[in-house]
Amino acid sequence: MNSLLKKGEMSGSPQLSDFIEPSSVGHRLTIVLFGNSAAVQFQHDNILLGEIQPNIENVAISMTVASQLKISGHCVSVINLIGLHETAVDLHPLTGQLMNENEIIAFIFVVRLGQLTDADKMGLEWLQRVFGDRVLQFVMILFTYESQEESDSIIDDLKKNSALDRLIEKCGKRYHTCSKKMNNLSEIKDLTNRIEQLFIDKKQQCYTSEMYNNALRERPDLQNRTCPSGKNTNLVS
Repeated sequence: MNSLLKKGEMSGSPQLSDFIEPSSVGHRLTIVLFGNSAAVQFQHDNILLGEIQPNIENVAISMTVASQLKISGHCVSVINLIGLHETAVDLHPLTGQLMNENEIIAFIFVVRLGQLTDADKMGLEWLQRVFGDRVLQFVMILFTYESQEESDSIIDDLKKNSALDRLIEKCGKRYHTCSKKMNNLSEIKDLTNRIEQLFIDKKQQCYTSEMYNNALRERPDLQNRTCPSGKNTNLVS
């Protein structure tokens, strides 16, 4: 299991050097992608996720960290949790290990543009349940589309859909759009720049293991459990 969360490991994702020239790397941007699997298209030229779709039946195999992708001068690691909120499997051992090994810059909530579903809403509720309410400070919605016409309709969608408007409000009005294929380098660069700006706006604060452990205090179902590091998760004295 440890090898699955090891930084620098990759599974089924294209090397970004296939798309752009190497550049000097600044600080690492570690991001988590989560949401409905129908909102993305897994294929060989998907820059962020590659062609391997998470296997909900085997969560341990599904959770992988991409190798160091060089985007806009930054080293980007991508943790793929797409679709995992749909499983009843206990993810605590993996999320505990995940937070022991990473500090998260942003949680990217992937939603199909124009098709907000109950499953989408459950995805955000799942994130809050696992990582605590404070995680919302680090969430950015990524609306995916199949055609450019869909992308241009987002303002109209917001005016027509109050539930969508509330969702965006809950995530601090942070959102971006890109093709569900995630193979447009310009869009991915723009997304990376938005994530970088979020990092700057938050004075370079990340979601940390300390925040995660604080969230565990409010989860009685996980008290007296043990993290992968061997530390007891019951932090209440």
